Amino acid sequence: MGNRQQKQQHRSHVRYHQIELDHPDTIYLPNGIVSGTVLTTKKCKSFILLTGIIRFEKHKQKQIENCEIIFFSSKFSLISSCTTKQNFRFHLNEHLPPSFNNLNIFPNISYSINLVYKKSKEKIYSSIPIYIYPYIQIDQPSLLTPLFFGSIDNQYYNTAIKIKINRSVFKFGDVIQIFYELQNPSEEYIQKIDISLGIYYLVESNIYQEDISDSIENTNYILSKHKLIRHHTLLNIPNKTFLPATFKYKYDEKDNHSFFNLSIDYKIQFKIYLGNPEDLWQIDVPIIVCNDLLSQTELETSDSLEKL
Repeated sequence: MGNRQQKQQHRSHVRYHQIELDHPDTIYLPNGIVSGTVLTTKKCKSFILLTGIIRFEKHKQKQIENCEIIFFSSKFSLISSCTTKQNFRFHLNEHLPPSFNNLNIFPNISYSINLVYKKSKEKIYSSIPIYIYPYIQIDQPSLLTPLFFGSIDNQYYNTAIKIKINRSVFKFGDVIQIFYELQNPSEEYIQKIDISLGIYYLVESNIYQEDISDSIENTNYILSKHKLIRHHTLLNIPNKTFLPATFKYKYDEKDNHSFFNLSIDYKIQFKIYLGNPEDLWQIDVPIIVCNDLLSQTELETSDSLEKL
């Protein structure tokens, strides 16, 4: 799941104050079970609250508004007079968006298990973050089918580009093989071509973009007027902890008038500088990035463990 092995190495046992989770690495699949034990120390009404929150910046005229929406919430009531550990258990929804980005980076999605005490008002006494990473179901032939893109024309400079990628679906840690052919019959001056991989978050109408990988050559300086330029390059897809897979999600809660649409996409960006250095021609090639694929045996083992 992105970088599942790294998390397992750093989270062999989880225990925060009175809350202890049964799962060893705090990583969960949608439609899975979150369970654990809790020891309450205050004799008042208490409960365990599981929440999923999205935070993003919304552009309104000339101002930027910080938005926060709780799109998932589930409560498990505890016995206030109990002096021993109590078990709690949640069943996650089948279609939940993935955790991504730290809380200080917008947008972000976070999930947490919270111990809440209620006297005159509710107060979170203890909290544990958990991470949800959905698996994207991909047909195996898609992993082997090359992607052809183009021909894309730039009529102003009378140039065109054709792009071939070894496939359209990748996993974290894979290497993207790219071949492109740039036709330049008018012999326009080609300054350079930058190739990178970007992640795009679309929350409502707000777009966030971040470059996460450059081609092995980083910047391919052409400095040429050749009529035909052909080149082969490689892009590494990083295996970072908080990178989500390609995903789409829609939330519409009519009771509290909260809603948002979320799209997470990956695109290979070709930035071609023609003529003057300021003249940029950009072509974006969409690809799908998915998590490590589970074998049927692993899925059956996971299901049987959740039923225990």
